[in-house]
Amino acid sequence: MKGVNKEAEIEKFYAANDDAEFSPESLAAILDVSTSWLQKKRCEGGGIPFAKVHYRKIIYKKADVLAYIERRRIQSTSQMAV
Repeated sequence: MKGVNKEAEIEKFYAANDDAEFSPESLAAILDVSTSWLQKKRCEGGGIPFAKVHYRKIIYKKADVLAYIERRRIQSTSQMAV
């Protein structure tokens, strides 16, 4: 990921408190997804809750990211939605 040190972002994320805010670029590095995937989910719904602070500034809260991951937790691949 250009301009973002993945390992540093992951360390920063887990060291942060639950109210910490992260940019889409940081979150993409942390979750190992693309920024375009995050954008698609913002448009379609079903993704991680976010705040649009300004028309060009979007932020994600750590607590929302962790809650999203927990909701997606499954026990087997047979539980996965198609």
